[in-house]
Amino acid sequence: MTAAVRVGLSSGCDPKLTASQLAALTLSLGGDVVDLRADKGHRWEEDGLPAVRAQGVGVAFVGLSLVLGDPRWDPETLHRSPSVPDAGVPVKVFAADGCNTSGRELTLRQLRALESLGVRPCAVLVETHHGYATIPELLDLCDDFGVRVLVDTMGLVRLVGGADQALRALPLLAPRTDAVQVKGFDWESPELSRHLALSACEKPTRHVLDALPRTATATVESKAGCLDRDVPLLRAWLGLS
Repeated sequence: MTAAVRVGLSSGCDPKLTASQLAALTLSLGGDVVDLRADKGHRWEEDGLPAVRAQGVGVAFVGLSLVLGDPRWDPETLHRSPSVPDAGVPVKVFAADGCNTSGRELTLRQLRALESLGVRPCAVLVETHHGYATIPELLDLCDDFGVRVLVDTMGLVRLVGGADQALRALPLLAPRTDAVQVKGFDWESPELSRHLALSACEKPTRHVLDALPRTATATVESKAGCLDRDVPLLRAWLGLS
């Protein structure tokens, strides 16, 4: 990725911020997009998407707790979920191991339920996350159903079992990726790492950014207390400043 259309913050950086406050912070740091996590008590839900848009800030996606292929998420409940955003806003979901084999029929029904709410498969972003669908399964899910990928950098390293494996997976994921969520962490021991400044993992993070398409959004999720350095650094790595 040599450039990104939009760069910004995740609501996970500070769940206490309202949507308006998160948008204002994003703009003050040089960003122009946010990603928002629903279902976890983040305060952005108080004033919602209109408050973000009123400041001219884009929404990369709204993250749901939904797990494709997991029977705990009945498609019928999606029809009544207040967390599914307006049509046209991508949603981020998880995918269970087996979502395209033993859970294939359920996955299809879940995606149909989302589509009935205005969220087409191409606007469903499946996160790379430890303990969920493997890389081959994610690739099949994209190719069979038309969903897309959100590369969570820490989630990817933990999912595949190491930094080298993560970097090898990127060429496969890149054509199917619409968003990346970057985190500062120890790439050698991600399961033990606390939130770190992005500068602590510059080389591997830049490898990720370079491998992904220029149309992907890039958001920072961090509680390391250095967003004022992380966002400008991310912009610089992407050739935006």
